[in-house]
Amino acid sequence: MARDVLVTLDAGTGSGRCVVFDVRGQPVAAAQEALSYRFFSDPDLPLVRGFDLDPVAFWETLGRCARTAVAQLPADARIRGVIATAQREGCVFLDRDGEVLYAGPNLDARAVVQGMEVQSRIPPERLHAITGHAPPYIFPVSRFLWFREHHDARRVATLFMLNDWIAHLLAGARVAEHSNASESMLYDVTRRAWADEILETLEIPSEILPALCEAGTMVGRVSADAATVTGIPEGTPVFAGGADTESALLGSAVHETGQLGAVLGTTTPVQLVIDRPTLDADGNLWTSPHVVADRWVLESNGGDTGSAYRWLLELFCGGVDAGAHEVAESAMAAVAPGPQQIFCHLGPAVFDLRNMNPFQPAGLLFRFPLLHIDRPNRGELLRAFFDNVAYAIRGNCEQIAAVAGESAPTLWVSGGMTRSPTLLRLVSTTLGVPLGVAEVPESASLGCAILAAVGAGLHPDLRTAVAEMVRTRTVEPDVAHQSAFDERYRKWRELYASLHSWTI
Repeated sequence: MARDVLVTLDAGTGSGRCVVFDVRGQPVAAAQEALSYRFFSDPDLPLVRGFDLDPVAFWETLGRCARTAVAQLPADARIRGVIATAQREGCVFLDRDGEVLYAGPNLDARAVVQGMEVQSRIPPERLHAITGHAPPYIFPVSRFLWFREHHDARRVATLFMLNDWIAHLLAGARVAEHSNASESMLYDVTRRAWADEILETLEIPSEILPALCEAGTMVGRVSADAATVTGIPEGTPVFAGGADTESALLGSAVHETGQLGAVLGTTTPVQLVIDRPTLDADGNLWTSPHVVADRWVLESNGGDTGSAYRWLLELFCGGVDAGAHEVAESAMAAVAPGPQQIFCHLGPAVFDLRNMNPFQPAGLLFRFPLLHIDRPNRGELLRAFFDNVAYAIRGNCEQIAAVAGESAPTLWVSGGMTRSPTLLRLVSTTLGVPLGVAEVPESASLGCAILAAVGAGLHPDLRTAVAEMVRTRTVEPDVAHQSAFDERYRKWRELYASLHSWTI
């Protein structure tokens, strides 16, 4: 009997990957490869970096990952569909012949000046009320204005978010899925439609925006050219995938109203599932559609977590491979389980893009005369960073609870950093709630596989697919140290507020 499988493509910030799942949610094959970007600085804005994505190299990278994964499949595997997820805010502009005129990842901040122009023409409060997002500096709305200023924008025929562009490369589809369409800031989050007011005010032609569709919709079949590049058989159904964060929520079983999830990856978005588009009155938190129809998410974000940890691993452990992670875990296991005497403010933060001060200090603070008498080792320094991650996650959860009016009894977590038992214990203890930990770290890929499984008729509905394909385990807080972490967190917040008041 043939074994039905689903191919997922994931264009993350740092890498592209292909993971193939069976109908039980088990990974059957996988391949991953780093993505590379060209970055540059504007002499007039030396603190801002632009990032270019090479569209040919990008597609070749995903194609190699797919061919490698497909080649690993057992002889009885039958591919029933392919679906793509991608980093948020990344986008491409195509002309009528399909030539890429612009391609930029979520990191691309070249349009900061145009973001200021957007806010001068549409007040920030109104922007947030329409889109659920602010400020507009790294979003496609500003990048289009930048392109129009420097190039011939009349050539732009289609604006694609990266996940939708991959579907286009696979099948020629011209659609936009809701969860990542909202990351363009050209989308009305309450109406679940393109934002006519923004398009008209900024004179952006509505015809460059594809028709909207729900995640999991079949949008075409793999073309002959795409089959050659990816190794996925021609004619395979292609389904619309979603933004990576919302897809990761689904891949960790977070789809019911009131569930709170965090994706511990390059950054750490924290999202609460809601059944109506609730907007933060202060204009700080983001509101977006979930990949699940008739659901939205309210988001805070812990910022630079996984990428900062990789940097520390390189410094302290000589690399970022599995061996370096094992060395780090072993070093941290030798540290006392309570909160550390070192205050770390490096990387993770409490979400507040309204106060974008590029000179905010970061670093490690030691209790005098610690460095003269008892210098900390690498395990203590890494543990202090993990404390910082846990405190930042708690701060972001508290921001969501303040807007939603209640706290969630469990935090569901997924992503690459969930491989660290030390971090999971610290997060649970710092929040004082159990964690539901997704067993498959590639939760964005699994979330898309769930959508494709329903679209392909392999499961009758989303709830059944989640129950069949997602497995989680529970991590309980360390009750013995919970009060100590509460006190340390309060001090961390006091110091955090002080540091963020500094400037140069």
